[in-house]
Amino acid sequence: MLKYKDFIDKVNEFGFWNQFTNYIDQDIFIYGTKCVQAYSGNYETDTEKWKTRAAQEKKLAYGHFFNGKPGGYIAPRFYSIFIDAFKPRISIEERHKSGKLSKYEQNIWNLLDQKSKPLSFSDFRNNMGIVYKDKTEYGKLESALKQLQMTFDITICGIIEGLYENGEPFSYTGYDKVDNWVPKEWMEMNPRLEHKEALEIIYNQAEKITNKGEYKKAFVKTLKLYNWFC
Repeated sequence: MLKYKDFIDKVNEFGFWNQFTNYIDQDIFIYGTKCVQAYSGNYETDTEKWKTRAAQEKKLAYGHFFNGKPGGYIAPRFYSIFIDAFKPRISIEERHKSGKLSKYEQNIWNLLDQKSKPLSFSDFRNNMGIVYKDKTEYGKLESALKQLQMTFDITICGIIEGLYENGEPFSYTGYDKVDNWVPKEWMEMNPRLEHKEALEIIYNQAEKITNKGEYKKAFVKTLKLYNWFC
């Protein structure tokens, strides 16, 4: 039976993996295994539980790294390479001054600054006064969260748990700044790389772990975002 540790080991072997992209899609490993149990609630065999667990335990980074699609994992040894390839060289503040950062991205960043702790989608929505029925504002907030993950400014950090006022428990996906979440040793595994050099390393590895020739398409939107800010 495929278990959590097997998955962690396999992603560490690959370097990175995205379950939903059509180009880096090691589906044979995950979905070709009959014993996978998504949404079962079992932390050892439920692929849905692995996402936030891997981030919480800092075994892997998990988030919308690949063109903003869900289901992206990055192994520790590749994390600093992705940052060098895709994180803009200019700060959030400089991006805001240039007019290239939306108010939603700026508000997310400011809230993480003010609260000094991981926040959930509901925390952002409530603090920004966005009501659930306002699909336009709701969608813009979702897009901003994805974009800040694609630029490696924020990341999914695990689960936020607590109690509602009525005593009922809640559990939400948590977001935090990358600088707050990433283990120091991850950033020391590789020397700092120039953008093109880091991108080439990622492309070379992507070619090795997929049998599809169009692997570069998995990074098109993320790369476009990087170029927009640079």
